[in-house]
Amino acid sequence: MKFGLLVYWDKVRNIGEYIQSLAQVPFLPKVDQFLNKETLSEYYGDEHKLILNGWFMHYPENWPPSKNINPLFVSFHISPKTKDLLISDKAIEYYKLHEPIGCRDHDTVELLKTKGVNAYFSGCLTLTLDKHLYVDEDYKDEIIFSDVLYNMARYNPNITPKTLIRSILRTPKVIFQAFKKRQLIKKLFPETIQQKAKYIIQERSLKKYTHEERFDVATDFLKQLANAKLVVTSRLHTALPCLAFGTPVIFIDGQLSRKFDSSRLSSYTKSMLNTINMEEIQQKSSNELHEIINKYRQGNPNAHLKYRTELIERVQKFIEEE
Repeated sequence: MKFGLLVYWDKVRNIGEYIQSLAQVPFLPKVDQFLNKETLSEYYGDEHKLILNGWFMHYPENWPPSKNINPLFVSFHISPKTKDLLISDKAIEYYKLHEPIGCRDHDTVELLKTKGVNAYFSGCLTLTLDKHLYVDEDYKDEIIFSDVLYNMARYNPNITPKTLIRSILRTPKVIFQAFKKRQLIKKLFPETIQQKAKYIIQERSLKKYTHEERFDVATDFLKQLANAKLVVTSRLHTALPCLAFGTPVIFIDGQLSRKFDSSRLSSYTKSMLNTINMEEIQQKSSNELHEIINKYRQGNPNAHLKYRTELIERVQKFIEEE
């Protein structure tokens, strides 16, 4: 049997995509071919086993995959933006051929169940990441801030006055959001933590990189998380690897509503992650927030361990089956 590994379209900017593929790698005896998530319907080579996990998809007209792909559905997420084509009659027929469908969020579970598909919440495959594969003394014991409140403004909280002035001439609205974001972070975290933190981003241009180079970027990102002493983030695919690694992580949920993509985050923030939401930030005092931060720094909840174990067992069984 041959084995494929998911890769992504040329416009990909989110390292989280390749992090999800890296979670597949330890299970695979070998990688015979990269298979692009957006063009799986066009694959007509030798039969390959393929783990279908992650966010689906930018080109839903290219769904479902071809018959030459033998899939395992775990950690599968249907984007609300493209759901109509992903729950077409043809797609539903495909899911039923490969039941049960393991989903990354509860909304996808319910969406498929309404169509008569046997679906369940599997959690995210990144919960199975192995820390030992990413231990690196070069990244030891750092405090990492990764895209904290990124949805407000994609600026480093330590933005300089010179950069502020330059930016305000371009986009006053964005600068206002950046200023508001900076004030919220100041309220959340003592100055000692902010000064010690290393700021990294999960989203960057990867267009000119080969797939191998993108995997290298994702590996380097995971090394920083695996060896940190604390990670603060508003990114799901920064937070979930931290759970897998046992790295203390605090998830800052900056959304006041869930009108779009409702359970993509809440499937994890309500039980698996130490989470501080926007309402708490607005309503609580700095001292109260600092107490919460200190409590969360001690370690993560263990609710994810059940899903980690079940995912490992299910994927191993799929890989070993003839």
